[in-house]
Amino acid sequence: MATKPLNGFLGTHEVTLDEKGRINIPAKFKAYLEKEDSSALVLCVMENCLTVFPQSQWVINEEKMNELSDFDQKDRNFLRKYYSRAAECEIKSGKLLIPAKQREMAGLEKEIVVVGMSKTFEIWSQAKWDQFENEQFGMN
Repeated sequence: MATKPLNGFLGTHEVTLDEKGRINIPAKFKAYLEKEDSSALVLCVMENCLTVFPQSQWVINEEKMNELSDFDQKDRNFLRKYYSRAAECEIKSGKLLIPAKQREMAGLEKEIVVVGMSKTFEIWSQAKWDQFENEQFGMN
């Protein structure tokens, strides 16, 4: 019996950041993005990692953010933080070039972990992911 392909990003994948700042997108993630006809992504530094939004998901989140008040300082500060840490990117030949500023802000070095989050996925440094897993789940 054939199984239906999953509709989202799942699992944890270890990849390597090359000298140009690129990573290979895990094959299942790439297949999902192709199915959604989306090679355009938005990367946003959140917490200790990069969150990667397919363009369609970014638009949904942007609609929610548009409901925030331009007159409320807390809302404006949230928007500043969110938009100033974002960058548009594109997958080319199965690789994602992560801009230098986002690599630096997320502390990305050679060893990388890509974590599925259903509608989005995250890019962590191996060290920060190991620390997070140990603190949150008591494992490593």
